[in-house]
Amino acid sequence: MNDIEKSIDSEISKLNDKIDKITEEINAEFKSAKDEFSKHLQEVEKERDRKMKEIKYIGVEFEPTDVKKGEEEVNAALKAGFEPIRDFQTPKGIVMVLGLWGDPKRTN
Repeated sequence: MNDIEKSIDSEISKLNDKIDKITEEINAEFKSAKDEFSKHLQEVEKERDRKMKEIKYIGVEFEPTDVKKGEEEVNAALKAGFEPIRDFQTPKGIVMVLGLWGDPKRTN
């Protein structure tokens, strides 16, 4: 084998090593993206499987004497497991829409 052939073989070997390294990096990135997507998909499926058991509307008036009552009602609902869905601005304050979610397979 002459010097040119040896040089070509050496360059080919170096290029193959670079290709192998790039392939490993791509595979690692692909696995990471696949794992992240699978985790997100499981979370979406879990959320989709929930069933709303109860809805609650709580008015919170922004009057100094009334705001504490509305605040306490909202906090009590949150402690009971209700989750905020939406709120609506009114001339006197807001109306909080809260939902209580549960297992769709359970009837109670």
